[in-house]
Amino acid sequence: MGENSLVKNQFHTTSEILASSSQKTTNTVNLFFAHIVEILKMKMGEKGMNNLEKTGSYTKGDRVDAEIGNKKTDSQGSAVCGAKMDAAQAYAHIPQLLKKVIDDGDVEAWQSIVKRIDYIYQHVDYSLVSLDKETDFIQTVKSEVQSGKKLLFKPNLVGPQVIDHITHGEGLGAPICTDWSVIAALMRWFHDELDIDYHQMALGEASTSSLLMATIGSQYAGRTITSEAIFEGRSGDFYGGWGFYFVRQYLKEHHPASHTDDPLNGYEDSVVGNYFPPGKAGNRLMIYDLNKLKDPTRGRTVPVPEGANYSEITLHKLIIGGDPENAEDLTFYPGCVLINVPKMKIHAQDLLTNAIKNLGIGLYPTQCPSSTDPENKSWKYAMPSSDTPSYKGKLPHMPWVVEIDEKTSLPKKDEKGEYILTKTRGMPGTQADVIRAVQEEGVFMVHISDSIDMINLNHNPEGIAVRIPEGYIWSSLDCVALDQLCANYCFKTIPMSQGMELKEKNNWNTEFVHQVPVATIEGKNIVTIEGLDSPLFRYNLYSYGEKRGMGQQHYYVTGWDSVTGTPLASLDGHLGRIEKTRFIELITGNMYYNPSCMLWDMQKTLLSYAEAHDKLTGSSIYQDFMEGFDENGDGVIDYDETGTKGFDTHLFLIMSDALDIQLSGNYGMLKGNFYNAVNTGKHSNKKWNPDGHDFAREITLMSIANHAYEMSKNETMNPDPFVSGMEWGQGRWPSWEFAKWAMYSSMLYGAPSPEQVSINSLYGLAFCYADKTENNGKYTGSVDQMKSDPQALHSYFLALAAGADPLSFTFYVPSGYGTLENLNIPNVEETSDPEKILTAEFNHGKEKW
Repeated sequence: MGENSLVKNQFHTTSEILASSSQKTTNTVNLFFAHIVEILKMKMGEKGMNNLEKTGSYTKGDRVDAEIGNKKTDSQGSAVCGAKMDAAQAYAHIPQLLKKVIDDGDVEAWQSIVKRIDYIYQHVDYSLVSLDKETDFIQTVKSEVQSGKKLLFKPNLVGPQVIDHITHGEGLGAPICTDWSVIAALMRWFHDELDIDYHQMALGEASTSSLLMATIGSQYAGRTITSEAIFEGRSGDFYGGWGFYFVRQYLKEHHPASHTDDPLNGYEDSVVGNYFPPGKAGNRLMIYDLNKLKDPTRGRTVPVPEGANYSEITLHKLIIGGDPENAEDLTFYPGCVLINVPKMKIHAQDLLTNAIKNLGIGLYPTQCPSSTDPENKSWKYAMPSSDTPSYKGKLPHMPWVVEIDEKTSLPKKDEKGEYILTKTRGMPGTQADVIRAVQEEGVFMVHISDSIDMINLNHNPEGIAVRIPEGYIWSSLDCVALDQLCANYCFKTIPMSQGMELKEKNNWNTEFVHQVPVATIEGKNIVTIEGLDSPLFRYNLYSYGEKRGMGQQHYYVTGWDSVTGTPLASLDGHLGRIEKTRFIELITGNMYYNPSCMLWDMQKTLLSYAEAHDKLTGSSIYQDFMEGFDENGDGVIDYDETGTKGFDTHLFLIMSDALDIQLSGNYGMLKGNFYNAVNTGKHSNKKWNPDGHDFAREITLMSIANHAYEMSKNETMNPDPFVSGMEWGQGRWPSWEFAKWAMYSSMLYGAPSPEQVSINSLYGLAFCYADKTENNGKYTGSVDQMKSDPQALHSYFLALAAGADPLSFTFYVPSGYGTLENLNIPNVEETSDPEKILTAEFNHGKEKW
């Protein structure tokens, strides 16, 4: 019997002991930790023995010695139970190993993957056994599944490009999706520990890009690739997507020979696109794309208790079960136990995406008709009105929602020229409505956060998300408590004693604060110093969720830190571990934020720059920010104050239309990317478009300030061309006008100098299209829209300097943006004509973008 088997058997014994006890006595608690001790003895040898001496006989609520004195650890509120591991031993490097498995059939690479999943499995065990000790959730899950309900795993697959469909290596979605290895460990745990057969389980997701990825995969493979096959990551000889096929393989290898259920059953149905209602799925472990409600029999509309944005919501019946008044429907759709498995990420339009958002946005279906008219392709919650809706842009993401003219795809104005808007409860209302609707249908939920790598800077598959190896798996029955803990952890970088002193001194509403860069004046320059801030000063979702009955903010932590061999705990909400009788804080060393949400995430950083610039130059940037966002005039821009022009509504329409363009016709990728990038800039200034729109003006203020912050981090110091005596870089901020020029130039050309102009910029996209359609790809190296030499523009500029004829395209830019480093850019024309600004003409004006 190997080490993994020993660990499994030890925990099986623990689960049985805990499940058999109706009262959680101190003896049970001590026995729980005794079993962990035995496991660590086996796993860690002499080092483990030394670590175990640190644990003592700690139980939650015990008195401990901490920086703030001798106090009891938390024991009231909702239980949030976790495990801390060495992230480097978990799913790190799995994408590289999997490529070897796919391309070379590398057995050693697969064995390495298996070892990593086994390691995750052990820590899933620590977390979930702790949760059962606190909540008895195992008994409820087993009872619900025995009644016929499916055990439904709901990952976050916002961009399931985990396996690149061309290279088979790591795709752009790999960092930002729930890792498939975590699902493998979880499914194995529920199978092994709760005796739940694999065909009693299912996996479901309403990804915003599953239909899009299926279309792209089908175009590449030359045959139909279903969205379910995208979730599988394999369809015959096609590899691309998430990776559930490899979950099946792992489960099969860890499956006792005596069991008759087979985790591979259901794979072929994903490939073919066979649909079976969960109650009729037989011996299959099925994947369900929860978006697909074009067949109305798959969905059910349910009421929302005290609905803020919706009085009723239509959801897939896999989640909420069939019609309670229809026995046959209940047979087909018996309901589920929902295992919510989010990926902990910093979000672009909110604070976090974790337990709440994975349900609060992630359960809404995209392909849900807005009417019963078969000719109507409009969807209830998603855009665009096509066969491949993507963004759930009709969901209120901000309080002010603008009415869209479907003929022009632009915001509507009233007779006074003002945007026609509706005030909603924004993102908090959207999320709370669907979660309360599901709760009201009696769905039992377990929330398990993949926080092994927390994701910083971006939550989408755009290539800029950064993995932070924090090493946590968290579980709870309360999504509010779980997210509150994660937020408190992410935005705290100072000791609790210092935070508490500052909270009292400054009358703050929280002591969970982190160090941030702050701008201040030094002579003729604006320089960076260190300050303190917290997005929790201005974030209201968790208190709102508690008022709506989603859960509670008050929590306590239990669990195990296998790195140090000590129990996890919390003290006044602060995460830590117990070493003998000492409480040792666990504090992140990272500054979490998302540049797309920087005005809210790092408000002190941006507004300090605005104030310093105003004082130094006489500008009024701070006033512009306050007039654009601070609706209640309290001097603080909270997360529910996102501007009064409904920008997000149109942003989602732009992005969804762009995706539609990318999938249609020749060179759709080039045209769609151009359309997507140009529309925000064009509508940030009334003079840059013929209808006088400026719905992107306020959000562009944040983009300029964010660009200024990035410029302040430049490794070299340079003179500012707009303000005499001012310098930028090496911690010095540029002038506002220079930051504005640099931001727009970056959008237009991708760089501030001619030598660095990018083929991915607006100018570069127009150039590539002209070269491929009119010049047989002479400079880009191919007529294929997906293949272009990165040095193509450099080659073009050299050819022009040698006397070559220019390509027949013209890119129109606003006045002042036609040059870089005082050099005119070929094929660029400055104009003040709002009809032409940020457009392109090809083939001597015969085609226009």
